[in-house]
Amino acid sequence: MIKNSHYLYRLTVIRAISLLAPVMGSEITCSKLLPEVVTASKDRVPNIKFNVAKVLQYLVCIVDHLVVEKSIKPCLVELAEDPNVDVRYFANQALQSIDQVTMSS
Repeated sequence: MIKNSHYLYRLTVIRAISLLAPVMGSEITCSKLLPEVVTASKDRVPNIKFNVAKVLQYLVCIVDHLVVEKSIKPCLVELAEDPNVDVRYFANQALQSIDQVTMSS
């Protein structure tokens, strides 16, 4: 469904990943779920991309710090340069949240 031509199906998968990740744990999230989210960050629909930014912000608490630095942050930095203002906003919100988590730990 993540490759479905209708954006609502793709959005549903992104939402499902955000609900499954805490239950599946870090290992499965990193190996199976996170790659799909990162792929979805390249979607043509801004609504998908800003929801990806929200999910990535949420996944920071589930995955290892190294995964955040190698996968999540670069993806968010790219989204923060998106032409769409909403995508940039949510990507920057997520990056600020990561910085706060990093400072407090």
